[in-house]
Amino acid sequence: MIWYFLPDPGIFGGVKVACQFLDLLGSCGRRAVAVLPGGKAPQWFSCRTPIVSEEEARRRIGADDYLMITWPPDYARLKDWPGHVVCHCQGTDPKMDPILADNSVPILTCWKQARRYLEDKHARRGTDVGISISECFYFNGGRKFDNLVAYMPRRGFDVVRQCMRRNRSLDFCGMDGLHERDVARRLQASGVYLATAEGEQFGLPALEAMAAGCLVLSVPVKGGMEYLDDGENCLVAAADEMPYKLRWAMSPARAEWRSRLRGRALATAMGYRPSLQRRRLEESLKGGLSWLA
Repeated sequence: MIWYFLPDPGIFGGVKVACQFLDLLGSCGRRAVAVLPGGKAPQWFSCRTPIVSEEEARRRIGADDYLMITWPPDYARLKDWPGHVVCHCQGTDPKMDPILADNSVPILTCWKQARRYLEDKHARRGTDVGISISECFYFNGGRKFDNLVAYMPRRGFDVVRQCMRRNRSLDFCGMDGLHERDVARRLQASGVYLATAEGEQFGLPALEAMAAGCLVLSVPVKGGMEYLDDGENCLVAAADEMPYKLRWAMSPARAEWRSRLRGRALATAMGYRPSLQRRRLEESLKGGLSWLA
């Protein structure tokens, strides 16, 4: 059995990435559950994986089970439990280094930057299991408003406020505390998405916005540079440059250029469909991950 420990069911990208990975493992015939405080399931996205409390997990975990982690504090807490610790590496914060340096802990990496970090800093090779985004985000051909700018206010709202002040002809749509289906609907109607969370490991919402056919204007992020190609399928700018870059991009003379970038953004996001990740995972489970039985 695979027991994936998570600290919180709240609106954090790592929670969704973890549960989506568990869903894929389950669809590939692996027995897997998510372990969350009080056994409370996330309410902001759809998940098919069973949820149990840590108390129940502790009673049931055996020596042949796998304890999957992604949050650094869980390593010290769980490494002496029965079973085998496995790291689903969703980021390369320095707090991850003790886990990545432990040769007894297999590492599953989600994106290229994490894989390179593991190889360059710790001289280890993990298994690339990839990442995907929910099907509900992919553009369905509905009406899109070129001048509607979507954003998430939890991180980087000061940058959004400056964008508003310098782009008064645009309409802005904040998204906070919504189920992913509602986020998807708003992104599919929006022409632009502002990704303002500096220090982001991957930037899942920006990729979801690309799938929804948005022109993404993003601050630089670590893992997200895997899919962000400045000037080709998005725009990347420092936080203090975003208001000016947005004004430049939304000039009426650049309408056709915006349409081309949106098309390229959607084409990029097509490479992150769940079916593709599942196909790669199936191959890994027959090969390098065959031990994860």
